[in-house]
Amino acid sequence: MKSRRFLHPSTCFFLLTGMVVFVSWVGSACGWPGVRSLLSSEGLRWALRASGKMYVQSPVLPVVMVLFLGAGLWIHSGLGKACMSVLSRGGSLSRKERRALTFSLLVSGLYVCGFALLVWGPWSVASSVVGTFRHSPLEDGFWCILSLGMALPSVAYGFASDTYVSDRDVVEGMSSLFVRKASSFVSLLFVLLFFASLEYTGLPASLGIPPGVVEWVGWGCSLLVFLC
Repeated sequence: MKSRRFLHPSTCFFLLTGMVVFVSWVGSACGWPGVRSLLSSEGLRWALRASGKMYVQSPVLPVVMVLFLGAGLWIHSGLGKACMSVLSRGGSLSRKERRALTFSLLVSGLYVCGFALLVWGPWSVASSVVGTFRHSPLEDGFWCILSLGMALPSVAYGFASDTYVSDRDVVEGMSSLFVRKASSFVSLLFVLLFFASLEYTGLPASLGIPPGVVEWVGWGCSLLVFLC
């Protein structure tokens, strides 16, 4: 039997968005400084224009989707379970699994050394023009690099342990987290809608909350719906 004790995150953020709409209307009617009502003609026009772009242009969505590719392989291939088994006291691995884990660690080491050579080597391909991480290709592609760093050892472990026998298994692993966490993408829509509405109304600034705090809380809530 499914539990009805708690509301779904999508429902919670939908109700919070409704609260923001109501409070912004009250604040605008009462003359709160810097507060814009979402029930005004201007607010409705903003909602119509932003509703489509808000989700697909969110900085959170591409990060999550890229990480899901590598993390899905890490879990689906059995590498994650093998690592947890090694870290736990009572865990044990078969001879084939230990050999596969060693091979995946070797692939990880080669991957890290390769990128270290690109960053600090004689060519400095991945660093900025002044030789720093900031504003460098490495910074721009950090999440892709991290996802690939999980994917390559996972594929190596999968084939070495006979968990994977063809490319179809690899593709299935890359899509596994999308299947398991499909409802989280729905929850993300309502999280983004809430924080976008909050930013438009100007309520945080009216209450003296710094914009950086709202941004970090928004990132945290967006990632939390995928971790729950």
